[in-house]
Amino acid sequence: MNIYMKTACAFAALAAGATIGGIGSAAAESGDYSTLPVDPNLLTDSQAYSAAPFDINPDGRPGVTAVYTHREGGTRTITTTILILPDDQAATAAVAGAAAEVANPQTKPAAVGTGGTMVSGTSPDGTESVTVLTFTQGNAATTIEFDGPINDPAPADLVVEFGQKQDTAIRDWQLT
Repeated sequence: MNIYMKTACAFAALAAGATIGGIGSAAAESGDYSTLPVDPNLLTDSQAYSAAPFDINPDGRPGVTAVYTHREGGTRTITTTILILPDDQAATAAVAGAAAEVANPQTKPAAVGTGGTMVSGTSPDGTESVTVLTFTQGNAATTIEFDGPINDPAPADLVVEFGQKQDTAIRDWQLT
């Protein structure tokens, strides 16, 4: 189970009772979040990852969670969670601590969205490499977790490039 999913309770508390007012987006008004996640196959070969069905409004929160699994034995996953919150401050609060359960964390800023942060380390049990990228774009809080073999973490440049594509997709969605 990925680390981010364990911290979802914090998001639920922040989003409880939230409405989606003021975003100015037809997509946001309709609650159609299925177009938000970026497919990792855009950065790799076209068949490397397969998607599980998206979780629209995970745990009753406005947004989407997408899980992509690599074809080679499922040893790599990318989990993207995008929550649409009432305002920018709620989005910032929602990503704070999203990588709290990464063991042996190494944190550095990432040139993605607002407040982009990348935390790399291992799973708490030491069996997987884990890299968590968090950022906000307006009232959207985004966490992307890359899980893989312990000795082969996701390359930082790939994490940032994927995050930048995700940030652009969110911005474009907010403007439609």
